[in-house]
Amino acid sequence: MKGAAGLAALAPLPAWPRIVATVSEVAFDPAIPALGNPKGDVTIAEFVDYQCPVCKLVFVELKKLLAEDHGVRLVMKDWPIFGDVSRDAARMALSAGDHYPAAVDALMTNERGLSAHRTDDILGVAGVDVASARAALADRQPAIDALLSRNDAQATAFRLRGTPALVIGGRLFKRGMPVAELREAVARARAG
Repeated sequence: MKGAAGLAALAPLPAWPRIVATVSEVAFDPAIPALGNPKGDVTIAEFVDYQCPVCKLVFVELKKLLAEDHGVRLVMKDWPIFGDVSRDAARMALSAGDHYPAAVDALMTNERGLSAHRTDDILGVAGVDVASARAALADRQPAIDALLSRNDAQATAFRLRGTPALVIGGRLFKRGMPVAELREAVARARAG
């Protein structure tokens, strides 16, 4: 969709159930590191699974946007809907510490299926100390699982049927979009 037709797909966020209080809880969860500009004037939150092929395509488009617009803050809302392997990948990315951006990029650009062993290999090539990340995960798993539960509750509140889904400047898109539509949504968010 382009132009006005693309913007017609913009819809305000649905009413929040009591478990999700504000848009800030979706876009500014302190447990999720921000990609792009952490102090950006527009936040994009993407509900994502590291095994979702469409999520991977959208991530390529988001990277293009981040490269050209340094005012965008990107938050990856891990929603591991494809099972235990996806959950492990999300946990490991969140345990990667300072290597979180590289971990996300490596997992999202991986073109092969995942397993726990494959996830470790991908992260190792990306510079993550896998043994340290696994040890950190053992200590942080309750907090990480609480984060994943929050993401799941938010996705359920949005009535999402799958990944990807985007929240841009407080508006929900239940689909991915190419960079041109991402630019339009960001411009609309800036315009208020």
